[in-house]
Amino acid sequence: MKAVSVAGKGKVQIEEIPRPEVSPGTLLLKVVYCSLCGSDIERVYGPHWDTNNPLLANIIGSILGHEWVGRVEGIGEGVEGWSVGDRIVDSVFFCGRCWYCVRGMPFLCMGGRVRGHPYDEYAKPETAAITAPPRYGALAEYVLRPAAGRLKVPKHVSDEEAAMSEPLATGVTSVLNAEVRLAESAVVIGCGHIGLSVLAAAKAAGAAPLIAIDKIDARLEVAREMGANITLNATKVDVIEEVVSITGAGPDVIFLATSSQAPGIVEQAFEMVRYHGRIMIVGQAASAALLPGRWLTKEVRIEGTVHTGEAMIPAMELIVNGRVNLKPMVTEIIPLVEAQRAFDSMHNSTNIAVLLKP
Repeated sequence: MKAVSVAGKGKVQIEEIPRPEVSPGTLLLKVVYCSLCGSDIERVYGPHWDTNNPLLANIIGSILGHEWVGRVEGIGEGVEGWSVGDRIVDSVFFCGRCWYCVRGMPFLCMGGRVRGHPYDEYAKPETAAITAPPRYGALAEYVLRPAAGRLKVPKHVSDEEAAMSEPLATGVTSVLNAEVRLAESAVVIGCGHIGLSVLAAAKAAGAAPLIAIDKIDARLEVAREMGANITLNATKVDVIEEVVSITGAGPDVIFLATSSQAPGIVEQAFEMVRYHGRIMIVGQAASAALLPGRWLTKEVRIEGTVHTGEAMIPAMELIVNGRVNLKPMVTEIIPLVEAQRAFDSMHNSTNIAVLLKP
């Protein structure tokens, strides 16, 4: 089968790998769509390529892709509750054995904490099963996944929406962790598809006013379509001054959904947020330097957040019940064999969310 693997800095390639075989307890899935996460883009274009980072040896040749929807084509022995043709979205893979798993925190699993990313040395496409989180992600024609813990897609949810449920789960988790309350002011900095997923979740939670910040007007237009009350282009206005003026003292919570290529964002958010406010780091933020004394006196809570597998359930419920509209985020559908163009379009911000179709 065809799959997309990392070939080097800024480069991916199409290769042929063995199609996985169904084994007991697993599902063979035909990938319908796979989106590209910002973390996928970071791994292909990030600054680690210019260093002696030991992870490079694992990144080269890896098959990424963890935002996807698939259709059941094969059912392993012992699997119940699934039928050929059912659609499925992924949730957290976990080994069940590490320090976090045995303490009830599988979303922090030391073996499979980033699904489809090259941190697991023992999982291969033909053997990945219940006992091993996958090294091989969904940028391929087929994937093999454990039946346990998978989430079935309701019939009236579109394939495009289903593929976006995983980034929405990240948004849901960040909003829940930030403890956003009704009519609290919230700012989302960075309107890629993760930032927009956060915005959608914050809107559903009742945040108001909801302010979106980016440097690209087209992204801000989508943010307005998805529920932002106010949008600010960071190249045209002093965003700290504007946000403080709008909110009176600074927002209650700021969500940072930027890449490592955006220096100074954490410091900017720290100056923008109100005293005793919250800053949630959702994206691959650049390195930051904060004065401990200033942090002490401002009493700001800064927290990193990734989604838990459980967040897929409320994310899907928001889609099913029409509380979020994710369709504006999907700006292009590209054939899997044109993966390089898809990656480039995300890297240069031509697209917000692109779906690769095998």
